[in-house]
Amino acid sequence: MRKFILAGALVAAVAALGLATAFAVENHLQPTSLPRVLPAAADVEWGLARKYPGDAGIQSDSSVVFYEDFENSTVADLAQRWNNISNKDDQVLSFVTDDPPGGTGAHSLQMTGTKGLNNGGHLYKTLGPGYDQLYARFYAKFAADAPYVHHFVQLGSEFNPPDYPMGFAGSRPNGFDHFTTALDLGTDNYEAAPPGAWMLYSYWPEMQSWQSDNGEPDGRPNPYYGNVFETLQPVQAPRGEWICLELMIKCNSAPDKRDGEEAFWVNGRLIDRWATGTHTGTLFRGNFRLDGVFNTNPKPFEGFMWRKTNALKINYLWLQYYLEGVYDLRPKDSTITINGQVARVEFDNVVLATEYIGPLATEPPGPGCDINGDGNANVIDVIKLVQLCLNNPQDPRADYNGDGSATISDAIALLIDIIEGNCFDMGNVG
Repeated sequence: MRKFILAGALVAAVAALGLATAFAVENHLQPTSLPRVLPAAADVEWGLARKYPGDAGIQSDSSVVFYEDFENSTVADLAQRWNNISNKDDQVLSFVTDDPPGGTGAHSLQMTGTKGLNNGGHLYKTLGPGYDQLYARFYAKFAADAPYVHHFVQLGSEFNPPDYPMGFAGSRPNGFDHFTTALDLGTDNYEAAPPGAWMLYSYWPEMQSWQSDNGEPDGRPNPYYGNVFETLQPVQAPRGEWICLELMIKCNSAPDKRDGEEAFWVNGRLIDRWATGTHTGTLFRGNFRLDGVFNTNPKPFEGFMWRKTNALKINYLWLQYYLEGVYDLRPKDSTITINGQVARVEFDNVVLATEYIGPLATEPPGPGCDINGDGNANVIDVIKLVQLCLNNPQDPRADYNGDGSATISDAIALLIDIIEGNCFDMGNVG
């Protein structure tokens, strides 16, 4: 409703102020704003990082829990900031001269897996008492000939976590000890090209066993492995280019509630979110089937009961590149090149925060939404901007979209930012 009110108010303001001249000058009026920050995709979702171009200073934001940019570092330095590193024979972790587009640094961390010598490596960070909701944003770049991945980046909880990662494969959490989800890569029955298609891989107290159709163990060992949450249409992870990835867990609000969530974004686009009622399908042998022959009893997803005590909170990040058993895997498309001996991935711009972070921004978010300086952003500011445009098209205060001139596009850009909540220069939007 607020969108319609604001849009209607702008139309009324334009009519009242006689903007026929402005419309004549702006002969290619666009229905959307001219972005001050070029998005990674047309529907990019900007977040906290937009306030900090290149992530410069983002670590000082009150919502940021941890930040790592791998600049001016050695492997020994990493051990001072991370609780545990895996660097077998000093051959896994190294620094390379490379940086994501929009970054302000010059280096990234490279993890290298070598067949016969190691299965990759990791960095592991614990997070004090923990959080009820946490976002982990990082950039990754797989080598152009990288193979599939066994496990990737994990966010989770463990009661009194040690300074090293624990593997829980084969067992189910009891609600008081741990829970976890990983942004992982699946082969999609080898239809996906390496390094794979994005999916979520989760352990929680109500997960299913892979051993039987009813989801219960049948007596064989290791009855529980992570339950798989794939997208309805596979989303391929590219090789040879930087990708902005973000993973989120939201805990259930009370021990008896199934209102917990998980979600992930790629290049600022929400790819999948699992919360109460967001998907309809069948959890069958540890895989939530959204279609196909195993989707035998489709029901709305209930949501996650991650924990049975509110004392259990999200308190670790496991940045890993785990390659056990993947060096020899090949996709069905035999023309795809894979290095079966050496696998590499780069990481950079790791941010953990209590709010959505989003991709790197290359410019600050414009001159600000509070045009009239009253501490609010609303249609009054749009009218004030229109007045500035009419009084002096060369007034830099009126060039809201930063294109070098003041036209009706600036008023439209401001209105859209107010509607979409993209105003970072003041606290109130109304």
